[in-house]
Amino acid sequence: MSGDAQLFVLAAVLAAVVVVAAVLWNARRLVPPPLPYYAKEHLCSKGELVFYRALGRALPKGVGITMKTRLGDVLGCTAEGWRTGFGAKIAQKHVDFILFDPVTTAVMLVVELDDRTHLQPDRQERDAFLDRALAAAGVPVLHVPAAKEYDSGELREEIEQVLRHAPAGHRAEPE
Repeated sequence: MSGDAQLFVLAAVLAAVVVVAAVLWNARRLVPPPLPYYAKEHLCSKGELVFYRALGRALPKGVGITMKTRLGDVLGCTAEGWRTGFGAKIAQKHVDFILFDPVTTAVMLVVELDDRTHLQPDRQERDAFLDRALAAAGVPVLHVPAAKEYDSGELREEIEQVLRHAPAGHRAEPE
């Protein structure tokens, strides 16, 4: 084989290698990287679970309960509020528990379980905003200090007292 032929074969092989490398390089971008998510073992902490069970026993008749609901699903925000940043504030937060009417799904009461993290300044600021936002919308809120155990009867009395004083549309009928 002549020198020109050898040079041609070498150039062709090199061009093929470059083409294959380019195809492989572009192909790797077509396959998205694996996402960094994993399934959590539990929806709530052990302390939240203890409270959830007590809350379930304390509920007045005809009241449903949800947990860890996005505040933006509880409160609406005007277009002007979204433009000025208030919508984002409710879209990025959640509330611990919601008592609701299972027939209409109307929110009756937000229940916040306050553990020791609620003593931190940033958490107190968040709680103050939450209370103001819920009050502005006429949604009552009950803060319950976290404990190792709860008296369902006492909790029920607290819930009924708040619901008796709640704005119209947010009341549950006590048994």
